Parts: sequence; structure tokens; C-alpha cells
Amino acid sequence: MSIAAAAWVTAFGLGLLASFREPYYALLAYLLDYYQHPPLRWWGVDLPALSWTQIAAGALLLAFLVRRRNLFGREILGHPQTRWLLAFLAVAALVTPFAVSLGRSVHYLGDLAKLTLLYGLIIGTVRTRRQFHGFLMVMILGAAVWGIASYFDPIRQDGRLIRVGGPDSFNDNSAAAHLLPTLPLLALGVWSGGWWRRIICIVAAPFIVNTIMLCNSRGATIAVAVSFLAATVLARGRLRLAAIGMVIAGIVLGAALADRRFLARQMTTLDYEEDGSAMGRIESWKGALRLIGEHPFGVGGGGFDVLSPIYIPAVVEAHGGEERAAHNTYLWVGSDWGILGLLCFTLFIGSTLLELHRIRGGTRDRRVYLESLALEIGLIGFLVAAFFINRPYAQILYWLPALTASLRNQQLAEQAVPAPEVLPAPARLPLPSPSA
Repeated sequence: MSIAAAAWVTAFGLGLLASFREPYYALLAYLLDYYQHPPLRWWGVDLPALSWTQIAAGALLLAFLVRRRNLFGREILGHPQTRWLLAFLAVAALVTPFAVSLGRSVHYLGDLAKLTLLYGLIIGTVRTRRQFHGFLMVMILGAAVWGIASYFDPIRQDGRLIRVGGPDSFNDNSAAAHLLPTLPLLALGVWSGGWWRRIICIVAAPFIVNTIMLCNSRGATIAVAVSFLAATVLARGRLRLAAIGMVIAGIVLGAALADRRFLARQMTTLDYEEDGSAMGRIESWKGALRLIGEHPFGVGGGGFDVLSPIYIPAVVEAHGGEERAAHNTYLWVGSDWGILGLLCFTLFIGSTLLELHRIRGGTRDRRVYLESLALEIGLIGFLVAAFFINRPYAQILYWLPALTASLRNQQLAEQAVPAPEVLPAPARLPLPSPSA
């Protein structure tokens, strides 16, 4: 067994064992599997072919229940995004029996149910500031490991990085979208973290930015630009100047890492009418809109793919008759789960953004303000990238709202702690005068 495989399985096993004392460690084991999923790594052949993700998720659920924590408590269900996520799941369950492909729809319904459960477990498990910061740092470290591998051993095809990412993001576009929310987290760590967090973020930043650029995703580049704009608009006071400084530093770093292949592909964004891939996306969007107009209640999970030869025949023919996707998260949700499903999905996202605003508006704690700002900028970046790819079942889309709820819970818990009572000073008797 290689050293890498032995180290991974040791860390994974320790996380599972420690979870019976604190479920948070099972969550860390789950994240370890996500960022270093054995079947996707060269050293994974040294380990048995087990469902590591399900093992970690099962341990997390078991440890959570053993600790007598309630999945139906107010700390989870009391958030507006939780209720809209449950409504979205309910709509998917109602549409599935009428799907054009029952098997596929059941599969996607199962994925959505698992993500909903994971969302609740994250909220119920990440209960303290230390745990919250630990989750964020694992995201940064995991992204940095991807970045280091991409720097020293990049595998590129047609000028784009391949074989990078996690179990649900193992391709260029999806991996780039997953990495986008780590950019404001890096800025957060540099701006407000301790010395060790600052060092980690400074070292990790070039590798993460380089990986995003090697993925050479035009949608991700647009998302980065929108994230930079959001950072300067949402920040207030002197923090806005710091945000502008971070943006300038990011632009300088990106310019230093850009190569000719990156620049050549990004320039096609301006001449999209001459790019077959871009025009194919536009045709797919038009087809999805036609499907939604004809089937407003949805055609079930994966239904657009099944019906793609009808709604986008030219795109399907250009790809050898293969089924094609909508290449747009929101249109895919609308075509598969209907207008009502799209409404619930949109409100799940919108209520998360509003809750982040409420967190900032209700705190005088500088750290909480910065953390909510970083989460919001990261979520905005992902949502923009998701406009160009299919990511309704991306794990990070559920991690960020769950972390938002966790941050809100911590804020409410701190506000509920009564201020220490200050007792009046004991009365002092007047001292006798010297002449008395």
C-alpha cells in the first residue's frame, strides 16, 4: 500500500472513530472523501472498492442520532431556506410518478433527498465557531490539494484541465464552479484569520487560482468577474477599499498565471456566434424554454435529456445522436421539475442570500460580518457559473446555505446569552473629619 493510501485510510478511520464522541469528525471524514475520493486518485487502487462516501455519510447520520440530536429541531427547520428546500423536494416527489423516464426521475429524486439530508446534518453538526471555521479551512485545503496536483501533474485536453475535482465535479467546468466560492474564503482568511490561517490561505491562493484558469471555463471567468463586482458593491465603508485591494491582487495574480490557451478560449466569449459550443448552449436554452412552455408541470428528473432529440434535434445530431443536457442549471430544473419546482429552487437560493443580509444587518461582530459577506460572494459566484452548466445537484450548492444557517444559529445563540449582571458598588460611609 502506498504512503498516500495509508495516510488517507488512517485519517478517514480516525474521523469515523472520533465521530461517536462528536459527529463533527464524521463530517470531516466526509469532506476528506469528497476532496480525495479514492476511486479518482492514482493511489486509490491500493484500497478496497468500498462506497467510501456512503460509509462516511452513514457514520455521520448514526453519530448525529446517537448524540440525540434532532433533525426536526428549530435550529434546522427554523430557517426559510430549509423550508423552501423541503418544498422543492416535495415537488420533485410529486412530479416523479408522471416522469417520462421513471427510473431516471427516481435516481435524481434520490440525489436530491440525499443532499437535503446532508444539508440538515451540516446545520445540526456545525454548531460552534471553531467547527464553522474548520469546515471553511477544509474547503480551502481540499481545493489547494486539487491545485497542487494540477500544478505539478496537469492533464490537459484541448487546452483544458481534465481529471480534477470531486465525485460530483470531476470535469473542468464543474470543478471550476466548485472552486469559485473558495476565492472569497481565501480573502477572509488573509483578512481576519490567525497567523496560521493567513499562511495557509496565502500559500493556497496561487494553486487554486491556477486550477480555475487551467480549467479554462468561460462561465467560471464570467462568474469571477461578477464575484469581484459583488465584493465591491456589498462591502461597506473602509472594508470596500480592502475589497478593491483584494480584487486588484486577484486580477494581478490571474494575469501572471494566464497562458495563451486560456486567453484564446476566453476571447471566444466575445465572438460566441462563431463558436459551435456556445451556439449549441443557446440552442439548448431555447429548447428548454420550449419544453417548459409545453410541460409547465415538468417531465421528471432527467426528462430534458430524454426529450432532447425532440427539442434540440440539431444539437443532438451534431453530437452523433447522443442525448444532450440543457447546459443551464435553472432551465434544467424548470424543464425537469416544472415551474413550481423552479420557483421553490429559486426561493431556496434567494432566501439564503436574504439570510446572509440579515446576519450582517444584525451583528456588530466584525468576524461574523466578514464571514457572511464571504459566503454571499462565494454563492453568487457559483450561481453565475451555474447559469452555463447543469449543477442543481452539486454538493456545494447545499453546503453554502447550510453554513449560512449554521452561522445564523451561532449569531442567535450569542445574542440569547444575557449580559453579565453588574452589581452596584457597595455604599461607603463618610470618613470622619480630622477635627472630629
